[in-house]
Amino acid sequence: MSQPFDIQMVIDRLRSVEQLQSVQGASEYAAVTSIKDFRTPCAYVVLLDERADDAPTKPGGRQRAIVSFGVMVAARNYGDQRGEKTTAETRPLLGAIRARLMGWTPEVPGARPVQWSRGAVLDYDHSTLLWTEVYTTQHFIGGAP
Repeated sequence: MSQPFDIQMVIDRLRSVEQLQSVQGASEYAAVTSIKDFRTPCAYVVLLDERADDAPTKPGGRQRAIVSFGVMVAARNYGDQRGEKTTAETRPLLGAIRARLMGWTPEVPGARPVQWSRGAVLDYDHSTLLWTEVYTTQHFIGGAP
C-alpha cells in the first residue's frame, strides 16, 4: 500500500472532542474566505507533508514515511477586543485536542504514537482566534501488494 496517510482517521478521532461544533478537512478549510466566517469552536485537519527519512528501504520495498498534519482551531468571544478572553477559553479546547491526539497510534502499517510538534496563532480579528497545532507520526508505504 503506497497511499498517502489517511487524514480522515484524525478527523474521526477529534469528532469526540465535546467542545468542538465541527471537525472537517482541507477542502472545507480552504472554502472559508474570512476569519469571521468560521463556525466556532471548530477544527480543520490537513495533511501538511509526508517525507522519507534516512532509513534504508525495508525488504520487499517498504519505506518509512514521516507524516506531519495540522489541526487549525477557530474560537470566538464577541466580548473580547484584545484576545485575552478568547485565549483563555481556547486553552481547555486545545488541551482536549492534545489529549485525544498525543500518544494515539493510528491503525496503519508501521504507525508510531502521534507527537505534538508545535502550536501558533495564525490570525486574530478582535473576537476570533485561529490557532494551528502541528503533529507528527509515521507509517510505511510501498512493498508488494
